[in-house]
Amino acid sequence: MLEEDGLATTQISLIRIHTERIQPPRALWVPFELGRPFGVPSDPDFQKQVLAATFALFGSEHGPVLVDYPEDVPDSVSKPEPDATGMVCPIDLPTLPDPDAPKSEIGQALMKEANSLAPWYDLAVRNRARTTVGASGLSPDAAARYLAAFLEDQATPAPRDDIPAGRVLKLVYEDLKAYYTEAITAQPGSATSKQVEDWLFKETVLGKALWTLRDVCRSSNDEYHRYLGRNSIVPDRQINPST
Repeated sequence: MLEEDGLATTQISLIRIHTERIQPPRALWVPFELGRPFGVPSDPDFQKQVLAATFALFGSEHGPVLVDYPEDVPDSVSKPEPDATGMVCPIDLPTLPDPDAPKSEIGQALMKEANSLAPWYDLAVRNRARTTVGASGLSPDAAARYLAAFLEDQATPAPRDDIPAGRVLKLVYEDLKAYYTEAITAQPGSATSKQVEDWLFKETVLGKALWTLRDVCRSSNDEYHRYLGRNSIVPDRQINPST
């Protein structure tokens, strides 16, 4: 309607297949992660380049036009301290369980690991005066206990009865993801969100637990659990790194 009234429009697309279906008049597809249509924080020069490429689509009088942005985000953005880049992790994380370890062993290691991150999470909350953890209504410790129990026995009663059990499960693992992410990014140094994501899913017990949870849910008789296993627990770019 805006175009019909003479107002040209343009947009940034983060999910190309959606834009192909919708066919807006003009769209710039960017290969960045969800929530970051201009790339990474603290890099105004790169962000301006993306914005300029978006505005350049106004050169097309007719659409639909879908253009791919030619660059990925920079590997990292340095902070003022030249030696404070990359991941810094002076945390004695538990050894990852063997691939064939029983789910009870994964659960025990998960609770130990979550407790070891508590000081860094507390520092993050103090420094930022906010947190995204808490949607489940459980403490990180209680969330880890429930996830551990669920891995061992899917009939474990949910710790809340005011919302469906499947929804509780989703809120629990999303809270744990946020708890780990906030804790690790409170440390000195600078890392991209992809590096943080790789750390979580490849180097932590929580990551191992989430991969296991994905398998459990995908083979579940519960329709909602199968949905979570297909779409929500592990990001697509961890499952298919080449895409």
